[in-house]
Amino acid sequence: MSPQAGFLLQTQLVPRLRSAIPIVVHCVGAGDAQELIQDATAMAAKLMHNVEAAGKKVTPGNIAFYTLQHIKSGRRPTRSSMSDVHGSGTQLAG
Repeated sequence: MSPQAGFLLQTQLVPRLRSAIPIVVHCVGAGDAQELIQDATAMAAKLMHNVEAAGKKVTPGNIAFYTLQHIKSGRRPTRSSMSDVHGSGTQLAG
C-alpha cells in the first residue's frame, strides 16, 4: 500500500468506520464494536491495496460502504466459513 493510501485509510476511512459500525452493525457472539472496527480496518486496507494494485480509482466513501456491507453480512478478515457453528456468518443466518 502506498503512503497516500495509508494516509487516506488513517484520516478518512477509520473515522467513518468508527462512527458507523456501532450504529449499523449487530454484534454477534463475543465480538464487540471495537473488535468489529479492527476487522473492518483490516478489510478496508486490503480493499485499498487491491484497488491500488489494479490501477483503479475509488473514493474513500466507496471503500467504507463496501467494507460496512461485508462486516454487516458477517464476513471477517480471518476467513470464517458458514460451516463453522461459532462463525459470525452462521450466527447471523440463524
